[in-house]
Amino acid sequence: MDKIEGKPPQAIKQRATLAQIAKLAGVGTATVDRVLHDRAHVGSATRQRVLQAKEAIESGSKPAERPRPWRLRVFLPEDAGPSTEFLARCFQEFGARGEATIECVFTKKMEPGILARKLLATSGQGVDAVAFQALDDPRVHDAVHELERLNIPALAILSPIEHPSLIGFIGLNNRAAGRTGGYLMGRLTRRSGAVVVVTSGQLYRSHEDREMGFRIALRQGFSHVQEVVTCNANDDGEGNYKAMSRLLSDRDDIVGIYSVGGGNLGVARALGEAGLAKDIVFICHNLTSRTQGFLMDGTIDIVLHVNMRLVAEEAVEALCAHLEHRPFKPRALLTGVITRENIIGATFG
Repeated sequence: MDKIEGKPPQAIKQRATLAQIAKLAGVGTATVDRVLHDRAHVGSATRQRVLQAKEAIESGSKPAERPRPWRLRVFLPEDAGPSTEFLARCFQEFGARGEATIECVFTKKMEPGILARKLLATSGQGVDAVAFQALDDPRVHDAVHELERLNIPALAILSPIEHPSLIGFIGLNNRAAGRTGGYLMGRLTRRSGAVVVVTSGQLYRSHEDREMGFRIALRQGFSHVQEVVTCNANDDGEGNYKAMSRLLSDRDDIVGIYSVGGGNLGVARALGEAGLAKDIVFICHNLTSRTQGFLMDGTIDIVLHVNMRLVAEEAVEALCAHLEHRPFKPRALLTGVITRENIIGATFG
């Protein structure tokens, strides 16, 4: 065949095999097959990694190998319950894939000064990047500024703060989660009365956003909810139990309870002892082995849930992508709505 003048021969693009993509992406061939055929049950971070591996192989631009995995440190509150403990295990799971070594450090709950000191302590320890459940406090803000100066990228998970130095946030759209709780509360409550919002103070922006969304949804569409009462017990089970026991004893007009954070077993216990578990709508966050039992017996009506395994996966991918100068745009994760009628197949992840 004659060669066409003026047009150089085009290079034939290499076609990547499933095994090649799986090896470079650090996943199984079945996962690669699901991604390439656009099937469900694959996290967005994994999907992105598979597609980037395919493109790297076929374009001949494989990333340079590093002499060691990235060293990441994740800060989580201690004694925060089963969902936080499960999240820590998920981080270890994704770190075990080899692209990063991940150390989970537990800090004293609701103590921003301690969190700030632990963030700053990463300096000089060979840590490449950090992720943390943020407390909205000036000391934490200053620590993030200092990490940026030290060239240690920081990512907020589960609860955000407004800070220009953060590389992003991985978690729910908490305002939307609160609006979902408000909408469901308005639809489920059958009589007029007061609704209680169980908060944890002002340190978690996620809880503040949930409460705001909840109140707005009720105000917009459910006039039979005559009052929204705030109960603050610092995200503590025993504190929630005592505070709710007092409220339930003092008032007979409570028709619903929305807990924006942890300590939900204390609320459930107070409802049970008052004999009101079947009369008051109770909506809370995070499916765990403990809340599952109360969901099944009707004490809890709805659990608004975030997939903790997906939080860990997206956070690791976001940090690694930033360190490797790859594009990655964190997205708001889906708010799951779990009842005892659809709990079969639901996981704590």
